[in-house]
Amino acid sequence: MKDIYELFNDIEVHDNDKKIEVSDIEKKRVFKQLSHRIVKTKKQSKWKRALSIAIVTFGVMFSAMFGLSFTAYADDIPFLGNIFKFFSSDGNYVEYDKNAEELNLLQESNGIKISINDAIFDGKTLYITYMIETHKDLGENPWVNGMPVFGDSGMSSSQKISRIEDGKYISVMEVDHLSSFELDEINVDWRIESISTEANNQGTVFEGNWEFQFDVEAVERQNLMVNETTEKDGITFTADNISITPMSFILSYSYTATYEITNNWDNVFVTVEVKDNLGNSYKTLNGRGLGDTKILVSSIATFDKVDPNANKLILTPIIELSDNDTIGYDKNGKPIKANYRSIDSEADYKEIQLEEIIVELK
Repeated sequence: MKDIYELFNDIEVHDNDKKIEVSDIEKKRVFKQLSHRIVKTKKQSKWKRALSIAIVTFGVMFSAMFGLSFTAYADDIPFLGNIFKFFSSDGNYVEYDKNAEELNLLQESNGIKISINDAIFDGKTLYITYMIETHKDLGENPWVNGMPVFGDSGMSSSQKISRIEDGKYISVMEVDHLSSFELDEINVDWRIESISTEANNQGTVFEGNWEFQFDVEAVERQNLMVNETTEKDGITFTADNISITPMSFILSYSYTATYEITNNWDNVFVTVEVKDNLGNSYKTLNGRGLGDTKILVSSIATFDKVDPNANKLILTPIIELSDNDTIGYDKNGKPIKANYRSIDSEADYKEIQLEEIIVELK
């Protein structure tokens, strides 16, 4: 039998592709990840150990030769790992995979497979990861027409779909129930009637019948009642409560505006900046509001995970007052307003920063 190195000497490797330099840090990352994936046995012959080392070495060389990024470990490749990690590069969904329930449900219709991988529920919002596989051309950003339903209140949803290669897509869908209370467990019914190449059944439409039913328990939560109010220049902001989960925290708040504000401005928009006593800033993952968009609004905003060493959260409400674009004038010279404000608009704008609200965590 030939020595393992003689076997590799007999292999022809065509390296016409452009080679990419790999740093020592990237090499260490690869070997660190590989070390976690090698299953060690009590008894292993010398030639098997040599083969393992040679395969690992050859695999690293092969990856560098064909331009694979060394930050894309196997767990980060969607169909070999988890979808939450794929979409966490922008700071969203960090540690969601560690707390999600694995479902692995599959439905196929009209030559299109939809498989649900994981789901996680924080008491307010349901997050679902799923994959689409097909030989049909669904375009760059297909749209799944049909929203998961649970509870007895209204729903709102958003979805992020990414094509990773021809005929293969991955997505995270977020579904909110529009009630003021949290749920401990939900029964989900998701019926998909079509997939289209554009939103709202526009573009090319592929009809089918994909139906999923599953139960999801909410993750453990710590609820903190806040009930603190701050006011300035006709805007009153109230932080109602905070719900802390293993991977995020949810701020429930409300605000009101005086008649003078609503009469003089087309739009009133409120965001909340959050920091802790350690200096960490927290990113808003999502948010929604209920009620009149200018007079009385109840809202929730989800932020990333609280630092376990923090003992205070510092909430700073930011009020944005703005007018819509002027698109013309009537015969009396009165401006005609659009129902939108463009990004580079020169219409009036004002920002108000309210006084901080301190929330004790410990």
